[in-house]
Amino acid sequence: MEIIRLRYDSVILEKGLVLCIGFFDGMHLAHQVLVSEAVRIAKAQRSPAAMMTFSTHVVSFIKNERYQFLTPLEAKIALAEAAGFDYFYVLEVDWFLVGLDPDLFILRFLESADTVIVGFDFSFGVHGLGTPELLKKQSAFRTIVIPEMKDGNDKIGSTGIRKSLKEGNLETANRLMGKPFSISGAVIPGKGLGKILGFPTMNLDYDGYFLPKIGVYATWVDIDGQRYRSMTNVGTNPTFAGGSLTLETHVLGFSGIAYGKTVTLSFLRFLREEIKFPAKEGLIEQMKIDQEIVEHYFQSEASQ
Repeated sequence: MEIIRLRYDSVILEKGLVLCIGFFDGMHLAHQVLVSEAVRIAKAQRSPAAMMTFSTHVVSFIKNERYQFLTPLEAKIALAEAAGFDYFYVLEVDWFLVGLDPDLFILRFLESADTVIVGFDFSFGVHGLGTPELLKKQSAFRTIVIPEMKDGNDKIGSTGIRKSLKEGNLETANRLMGKPFSISGAVIPGKGLGKILGFPTMNLDYDGYFLPKIGVYATWVDIDGQRYRSMTNVGTNPTFAGGSLTLETHVLGFSGIAYGKTVTLSFLRFLREEIKFPAKEGLIEQMKIDQEIVEHYFQSEASQ
């Protein structure tokens, strides 16, 4: 798969593409339908399949807010390659791109395509004036609009997933994503508190990611291609006077050295709120209980 970065004044030269466009944060079930449709059509008519996304969240860029992503760009690229795309386009978000007239956006980036596939709420160009309806009026390519998908009465989308994660509702978040919510990051040095407590932990660099609700979770962690059961804490370690928000996981059955390795942590179930104990002994007893619950959870899952 060829990865191509585009500026506001670039022009796509590849012809006859089946091109899907979106921000694809979370790569949730609705995104998966859109992506699968692009690959299906491309294979059926023997055309090159392409995915186009943005280097960052456009609204956050406009508001000068740091965007906390569910799916980093690197993960989107890996998912696109696994899905069978031939090209992956990254539109570099800057004020020139944000201010681009929708017709000029179409001329530069879409007009050479055979088929353009978008979600029902996709927008582009200055003030978001580019819409699926505008795309459908174009004669240079055909447009396929993926309709809204719902989970019960709620729209399947990144906003709903974020809400569920912030509530600790992993069952809903993971169902909407079609997979467990995951964070990949390098293992970095911590304060060594876990080791003191008898529960050594890996501290993960989660820079840029959206974090779920503060508390304790049952998780998987993938290290060097092998998957381990783990219990994970998102929090500030209030028993030890607190501090910055950390992401640390106690890996069951792992005794190796992981510093510097990039691991992937998958969140499966929220166990409890973070608690401030009057002394470390209370925390140790609670962590023993947490580990029993985690082990029971995995045993129950394995028996199903």
